[in-house]
Amino acid sequence: MEARAPRPRGRLPNPNLTMELDVPLAALIDDPQGVLSALPNEPQRYHRDPLAFEYLLTRAGVDALIDRECLARQYLAVFKDGGRVDPRAYGTADQLMPRRGSMRQYLNDGHTVSLRGLQKLLPPIAGLCADVEQETGFQVHANAYYTPPGRSGLRYHYDPYVTLVVQLAGRKAWPVHPPLVENPVREHLSFTDIGFTDDQLRYLANTPPPLSYELEPGDVLWLPRGFVHAPHAVGDEPSLHLTLALKARTPHWLAERIVTDILDTAIRDPGMRAELAPSDLLDGTEGVVQAARDYLLGALLSMDTKQAAEGVRLAARHGTMPDVVSVTDR
Repeated sequence: MEARAPRPRGRLPNPNLTMELDVPLAALIDDPQGVLSALPNEPQRYHRDPLAFEYLLTRAGVDALIDRECLARQYLAVFKDGGRVDPRAYGTADQLMPRRGSMRQYLNDGHTVSLRGLQKLLPPIAGLCADVEQETGFQVHANAYYTPPGRSGLRYHYDPYVTLVVQLAGRKAWPVHPPLVENPVREHLSFTDIGFTDDQLRYLANTPPPLSYELEPGDVLWLPRGFVHAPHAVGDEPSLHLTLALKARTPHWLAERIVTDILDTAIRDPGMRAELAPSDLLDGTEGVVQAARDYLLGALLSMDTKQAAEGVRLAARHGTMPDVVSVTDR
């Protein structure tokens, strides 16, 4: 029997004006405990009731936000066939709001309009993101994508984080290829930094996608980071989907967290605040590097692992996403 998402408690008549709700990860995916133990390394599709997520956002709600000019320019992005429209094209003199009527005109012309950073704007989505952050320890941000029938916003690309795609209205096809780079992160091997090589572009142009998903309202797609995709709307209705970007924690993040804590403590040591002589920096460099190494090794060996583990847990649960979101965030 198809799993159905539980209805949120205390629902108000307007689904876009509800108070913050407690929505478990189980409302989105099957076997959340299994996923928390080992993240899926292949795309997974889950089915929910077509109306299960209407309290988060609806087509009518997005139309109202657009036509009543409720969204500042920083919360909007416009795409078409792989290109992003320069925000200056729909800017105003004060640079705060988009030009009146511009978003509707872009939609009428076949562009995808993306509503960015919805975890900061809509209480139901804020509650969902906060709950997923608490359950996973991952940073989460949410964007919505409103695409006219038969159109696409972005061409093939990949993301440096796990993506949960929640289809809210209409239908969208997701052709998917396996990763072409291993374990990309925002800081290394990000698509926005390296794109595709000529050989990779030829491969994508001439190779049918081995995986393809057509999402309908209530469907959820788990897309591991690095999987290449180019979604497009299908059918006669506009497509609206919400994406939750889960920035997974990595061993690099863990090591960075531990070393940062050590250095935060080290600044209290007068010896670590003493000047280094120019001759030590320019001529006796190996000696000062060895001294710094010995200090770090000593701090690591004497570290209270229980205390450090608690710090890591707190950092994982209370981390925040950067305000700037890359142009290919899905």
